[in-house]
Amino acid sequence: MQYNNSTSKLQSAGHRFLLPLCLCTAGSLSSAAMAQGTNGEVVREAQPSQSVQNVLREEHALFSDRLTIEPGISYSYSNSSELALSGFLALDAIFLGNISVDTVESHTTTFDVSTRYGVTDRLELELVVPYVYRSSHYETIGAGGATGGLVEETVSQGDLGDISAGLYYRVFAETPSRPDVVWNFSVRAPTGRHPYDIRTNTRIVDVEEGGTENLTVPTELPTGNGVWGVSTGLSFLKTVDPAIIFANVGYTHNIARDFDDINSSDQTVPGEINLGDSIRLGFGTAFALNERFSLSMSFTHQHSLETNVTVEGGAEQSVIGSSANAASFNFGATYGLSDSTSIVTSLGVGLTDDAPDFTLNFRMPFQI
Repeated sequence: MQYNNSTSKLQSAGHRFLLPLCLCTAGSLSSAAMAQGTNGEVVREAQPSQSVQNVLREEHALFSDRLTIEPGISYSYSNSSELALSGFLALDAIFLGNISVDTVESHTTTFDVSTRYGVTDRLELELVVPYVYRSSHYETIGAGGATGGLVEETVSQGDLGDISAGLYYRVFAETPSRPDVVWNFSVRAPTGRHPYDIRTNTRIVDVEEGGTENLTVPTELPTGNGVWGVSTGLSFLKTVDPAIIFANVGYTHNIARDFDDINSSDQTVPGEINLGDSIRLGFGTAFALNERFSLSMSFTHQHSLETNVTVEGGAEQSVIGSSANAASFNFGATYGLSDSTSIVTSLGVGLTDDAPDFTLNFRMPFQI
């Protein structure tokens, strides 16, 4: 996947925070003495509340000088159905032939550990190590040409996902007239199981007239995309009493890579995969209801370009249907258990066919 709160600007000496006054009226910060700076920012000597820190960490960048370790689990579910007709239409009303309805239910569970450390009040480093477990259930109606026939198969796979490392750099600190602006850059390594040489099996259905090939499923499932990726983007955060408004935009470039085999059949076919780049954007708002609890809602969208494949000795060809538009609406809540530990939850609801039907996230960041 990919909140910030009022400007929290760490000063190396004394850990002073620069925070807009509006958050104080929202009840998200503890009381403390205030002074007006020469640049219009409100200088606060107190630490921001736990709820504000949670919003910053999840939607923007916290820039804390303490090491943050954030284990998490994410679950997504998607269901897709396709109707396949093999025959012809008689008298413009009667279909003669075979009807097949294919349904795929996909379950993806990701366990990951994110480690972050603020080197300075403007620079933060991050490392994310995921483990991905996928399970897909395939069904088809129309086995052997009979509309009542049903064939099903389940395939599961668990393995290390694609590890990523990145940095966040604060370009501009928030002022009364300007949002907090953070630039991010990350690199994703192809450490997960890639999908380009996974073989397929075809189920043979027994019917009265003989065995019929009806359902083709993969022998295993990928846990990564197999290529190096470089991402960059900007995130913005502004406090507008009593809310925190945030937005982000980013771009991911996937580096083309040669593989010894890119075929799903028994024949070995070497070639190059040029995975389509992606553009993403999002925006939302969060409310720090008190010193420990906050709510948020946001919209996210990612557009992925077409993938191109070049078989060894052949011309480059685009993969039909490989472009995607995934949009979702998200609801989130955070609660600070203590000054160093929080609970972060969110629910994402898919708005397009390419997005998961829903996604659940549960995270527990703690600082050392």
